[in-house]
Amino acid sequence: MAKPSLDAGAVYDACTAVARPSDVRKALRGLKETVVKAADAYEIAAAQQAQHTLNHLKHQPDGELAVKAAKASKASKSGINDELKKTYVNRMVGGAGRTFYDKLRGSCCGLCALCGHGAADTLDHQLPKDSYPLLSVVPVNLVPACSRCNHYKKDKVPTHAGDQTLHPYFDGDVHDHLWLFAQVTGPPEPAVSFRVDPPATMPPVLSARAHYHFATLELSGLYNSQIGKELRFLGMSLAQHPLGPAELREHLQETSEIMSAVEGRNSWKAALYRGLVESNWYLEGGWEEPWK
Repeated sequence: MAKPSLDAGAVYDACTAVARPSDVRKALRGLKETVVKAADAYEIAAAQQAQHTLNHLKHQPDGELAVKAAKASKASKSGINDELKKTYVNRMVGGAGRTFYDKLRGSCCGLCALCGHGAADTLDHQLPKDSYPLLSVVPVNLVPACSRCNHYKKDKVPTHAGDQTLHPYFDGDVHDHLWLFAQVTGPPEPAVSFRVDPPATMPPVLSARAHYHFATLELSGLYNSQIGKELRFLGMSLAQHPLGPAELREHLQETSEIMSAVEGRNSWKAALYRGLVESNWYLEGGWEEPWK
């Protein structure tokens, strides 16, 4: 997925131009250069799969001690970190920066860039704004996502390179490798299980992130919630036009290749059809079994 072409400084200008009161607006405007530098540092680190090295940006500009002290004292007055986070919540999502928000949210054809299935009804901060307020409205840190994935991903901060979900803008090379597989089994109950199994040629960081992505977003459950409809449709189609095991294998192989081209080679549909090709049980009559 192409990274956003939006300029971090321009987005920040638009979002902070309406900040109130005037002293807050002045303070935020004074941080523009700091935000732009943070955006540049983020982009360099993300391109190297090294977002975990950005500890110098955590809880800035207030600093971690100031943030902890404010929470401990339950201070009613917002610090500048809180105002930076409000720049996303109040001034981007619900304010002058809404145009940027909608553009980013629609940049993956309206679909979630994390699971490829749900509607992108929100944006996910790849590095959470609670820990990295300077990155609250930085476009390359904002990924179109469904509410489900945003919820499962939570606000965890990575501690090493493999300790985070795949970044759609910077980890595209992960799809140069085939790593998502499905196993189709039966009887007594027909079932499909998905797994991540990266090849030895896949870079270790991307391999670790693929595992983390799959587990953190609980994609196995999401995919299994979709397969029943797909397999019922396939079964009804085969009932109308029965094929022998060899013909069916060839048909399913062709379908898996089409799914890889249209949905992506590591999509659940491509994995499912590859799994059907490998299932002698399915080819020899398992397709007639009812799928829930």
